Amino acid sequence: MEKRDNGFIIEKKFIYGGDTPDKKLINLGLIIGIDTRYEDLDYTLLDYPGEYDIKGIGIKCFVGKGDKLNYIIQIKNKKIGIFQSPEVLDNDEVGDVDVWYYTEDRVEKKLDQLELEWEKLKLE
Repeated sequence: MEKRDNGFIIEKKFIYGGDTPDKKLINLGLIIGIDTRYEDLDYTLLDYPGEYDIKGIGIKCFVGKGDKLNYIIQIKNKKIGIFQSPEVLDNDEVGDVDVWYYTEDRVEKKLDQLELEWEKLKLE
């Protein structure tokens, strides 16, 4: 993970929390966007809950309280989680993750409570 002024670069494929879109990366939104886009974007943006296959990468996006988005990303043999909402961790699909990125201490406390292991990194 690399921090830039424009957000966090994860696995050299994603940008999370960026203020401006990055045309070379998959842009991961912080909160739910509009459900219908009428214009084509010249960059890849994921900002709505669901399951996606983008450039051969499986991505599941879950919504938490306050319309905050949370992600499970499958890259080759590695599963990455990006979480802002502790309540999303109760979802059965979430448990099998190799690297946990989180934004709030409440998420870390929930990870510890659920005894979810592996690498944990706070995005700050």
